[in-house]
Amino acid sequence: MISLSQKESDGDDVLMIGIWGPGGIGKTAIARAIYNAIKRQFQGSCFLERVRETSNKSNGLVDLQRRLLSQILSSGHLLVPNVHDGISLIRDRLPCKKVLLVLDDVDQLDQLDVLAGEGHWFGKGSRIFVTSRDKRLFTLSRCKNRLYEVKPLDHDEALDLFNQHAFSNCKKHEIRKDLIGRALHYAGGFPLALEVLGSFLCGREEPAWESALHNLSKCPDQTINKVLKISFEGLENNEKEVFLDIACFFKGKNIEYIKKVIDNSRDFDTTIVIDILIERSLIRNEHGTLQMHDLVQLMGQNIVLQDNPGNPGQRSRLWFFKDVLDVLCEEKGTDAIEAIVVDFLTPEERDLSLEEITIEADAFKKMTNLRMLIFPKAHISSDGPIHLPSNLRWLKWPNAPLPKFGSGPKELIGLDLQKSHIRQLNIFKHFRWLKYVNFSQCKSLVSVPDFSSAPNLEFLNLDWCESLVELHQSVACLDKLELLSLQYCFNLSIFPHTLKAKSLQTLDLFCCCKLKKFSDIPEKMEHLEELDLGWTAIKELPASIENLSSVKLLNLEYCKRLTTLPSSVYKLQNLLYLNLDCCSNFAVFPRNSTDPSGNPGFRNLYWLEFGGCNLSEVEFLESSSSFPKLAHLNLSRNKFTHLPTCINKYDNLEHLIVDNCKQLQKIPQLPPNVHTLKASRCRSLQEFPHLSGLSSNRLLVEFCSCRELSRKGANTTDVLSLKELPKMRSADILLTGREMPEWFFHCKDGSISFMVPRDLYDKFLGLALCLVHGPEEGNPSFGIYISVNGRGVFGVTRSFSSMKSDHMWILYLPRSELYQMYKEKELQQDDRNHFQVYLYVPEGRLKKCGFRLICEQEEDDMRIELQHHQPMETNSSLEERDSEEDNWIDTEEEESSRERYSSWARGGTCRCGIDIYTQYVTRYETARRNNEYIYSNFITYFITSFVYIYILTSQVLEIFKIDPVRVGIACRNSGLACRREVGFFDTC
Repeated sequence: MISLSQKESDGDDVLMIGIWGPGGIGKTAIARAIYNAIKRQFQGSCFLERVRETSNKSNGLVDLQRRLLSQILSSGHLLVPNVHDGISLIRDRLPCKKVLLVLDDVDQLDQLDVLAGEGHWFGKGSRIFVTSRDKRLFTLSRCKNRLYEVKPLDHDEALDLFNQHAFSNCKKHEIRKDLIGRALHYAGGFPLALEVLGSFLCGREEPAWESALHNLSKCPDQTINKVLKISFEGLENNEKEVFLDIACFFKGKNIEYIKKVIDNSRDFDTTIVIDILIERSLIRNEHGTLQMHDLVQLMGQNIVLQDNPGNPGQRSRLWFFKDVLDVLCEEKGTDAIEAIVVDFLTPEERDLSLEEITIEADAFKKMTNLRMLIFPKAHISSDGPIHLPSNLRWLKWPNAPLPKFGSGPKELIGLDLQKSHIRQLNIFKHFRWLKYVNFSQCKSLVSVPDFSSAPNLEFLNLDWCESLVELHQSVACLDKLELLSLQYCFNLSIFPHTLKAKSLQTLDLFCCCKLKKFSDIPEKMEHLEELDLGWTAIKELPASIENLSSVKLLNLEYCKRLTTLPSSVYKLQNLLYLNLDCCSNFAVFPRNSTDPSGNPGFRNLYWLEFGGCNLSEVEFLESSSSFPKLAHLNLSRNKFTHLPTCINKYDNLEHLIVDNCKQLQKIPQLPPNVHTLKASRCRSLQEFPHLSGLSSNRLLVEFCSCRELSRKGANTTDVLSLKELPKMRSADILLTGREMPEWFFHCKDGSISFMVPRDLYDKFLGLALCLVHGPEEGNPSFGIYISVNGRGVFGVTRSFSSMKSDHMWILYLPRSELYQMYKEKELQQDDRNHFQVYLYVPEGRLKKCGFRLICEQEEDDMRIELQHHQPMETNSSLEERDSEEDNWIDTEEEESSRERYSSWARGGTCRCGIDIYTQYVTRYETARRNNEYIYSNFITYFITSFVYIYILTSQVLEIFKIDPVRVGIACRNSGLACRREVGFFDTC
């Protein structure tokens, strides 16, 4: 098989190879072994497991397409709106990539059609493996001439696999060879049966072997299902119950979620039970989820179905939506039913769930042993409150009608009624064992009841309860409560006046816009680590905040009525993150009043956000001992005129942001670990530090639209020297000014092209680039794309805020950063290597450009060969374009635009929901050109989370349209556009 996959590996053919055989024969294992053996030979690879199972889920094919693209392009999460767009993305993004793709367990031709087509979507030399149980599938596809049938293992192979599971990692017993031979016979050479039967017999003595094999001999047909059932019958009763729950309800779910639900719906801990099931090869832990072979799952489900094949009301478990509706609507429920879990709907069932379904209030009355009820979101109504049995342990029913429980003690532990139309709750009497409550998105809920009769409550989620006005005082006194979340409760105005929930770990009141007062904390709360009060109307924090001794995150962003913090805030010794961004009425930050031998201040604070607080001074920073571990400091949009000189003593500081500090005049020398410095639109700034003393770790510096710096003629000689570049992992610098450093080689026409001799190729350390561009309104975007020997290796696009004068962008890429899309050795040629750099700027705005290849010895920098007769000059030969007189008067509209469309660093995060100016997006509906011609000389670059761009030569671009709802994520729009016509847009 591997020799087939590698055949003509250097040729141009795209091979599609089929692997066919029955379930449990080892198709996936073979495909995985091949994949691991040869994946390094390809530019991208992807292994898609369980295609059949995933494609049956809602948007399953779209999810598979997304995973395929993300794995091959190594680009994180991609937006694939629908199947057709997914096909376009695969076809358009991968035609020049040599890929290895495995599609495991395919059962329909349409799955193959939307994931691989006929194979021509991928680059030359690609290999596509398809596993399936259906031979007919291969006769209809390109695999028909390359079909490999997986046959049962021969005796020696079967014996080796069986021994691995039957005689390893367990107590050794002498077992007769004839018993081993009988076991091999019943397994029939199927790897799955060998693993399961071997794991079951492991550690058992001969009598147990004889008993198990005797039971197998009584089966009229020695199918694999009978072998698997032997392993099930050897389980203890509680192990059987957990196995059947997983087989019927929870395959593929998160293991912690499964434990929480099953643990709390039964009277024993499932941790050891799950370990036993894993040891028996009945289930497996894959990346935190519980998986099982579909034949094992089918065996477990068949065991339940055989309880009463014709009457679902007599079965212990129900998971088919139609069976559940039949039982509820016809009132066929009995005490045999223990669990109803419908967590997945087929397409037909989804259509049915959209219809109005009416059930009687007593539909559950006879289900006295019902312990678990998990229902999908469906339009179910009743003529009154639904009566639920008191023995019910776990209830999850989105959009549920009002439930009602019988009198007396209740056994309920988990209650999830999210998105339900409930106004008031009066159902919490005698709920002593209740632990988990979720009423999120119950938009009609006005108040919550007294929870004092639920003393074991640990989790309470009331997010998006938009009508909720008051939270009952009892909630704040629950001793076992760990999480309380009320995000986006816009009308919440009454919160408990004292907070005593001593086990509370997370309290989230984000965007409770009408909440004016926060609770007093009379006692130590040693477990609370996260407190989010962002976007509330609180005016102050109580002095008793010091009792939150373990808090690590305190968010107060956009608390516009907050004027100060109590000095006791310095007693929060474990605080790591403090956000005061946009607290516009904040007057002054308290100084640490303790003596030098006392409290050291925020000894663990790592991140401090203090932008938009109208601070006129920052005296609180003058004692660096109060912030010994501070790494991120954002002071943007404040009124202070200077930073304290002692800031150079903040040894752990890495990020300093002072954008829009319009009265700031000087930035003093900074500590050596700073690698991000942003000071754009600081109009009064006259002095800034030399960058040579800063960190060599990915330096990012922005001095955009700094009026006084421009008038003083500041340039990079004041900031950075040539000898400093090789010490840096990378450098990205934006400065106000027009004088390019003399050590750059200047080039004309916005195009850089040069050859690097072979003997120099192993000596160069990196590449430095420089662009000087004129004023630009709006939010201009600039791009740099690099190819080596005709293949794209690097690309970056930066969007900046409006610039009213000339600016210079310097980018340094060390050799290790230069190759994003290919391994370096794949691109090297024997004699010379051709580098091309394409620069994309708004039309007419490029004034100068230059580059410098940085080598170990400075004299080697000069040994490059420029192409297209470009002169190599170390003095500017480009004619200066006269700029209009700089206009530094900003309107309110421009200021607002800058706030909303701020510049972003590479790898930044987009925020959804922000409008994009339509003039920055150009759409074309021209006809598609011949793919083979288009993709013969293109450079492709993908900007993670922002926009896709295809560059077809230096003159033509293929543009993707922007989805205005999901800003920053692009959908393909077929068509070509000349570069000079393309608009630019800001995606942040």
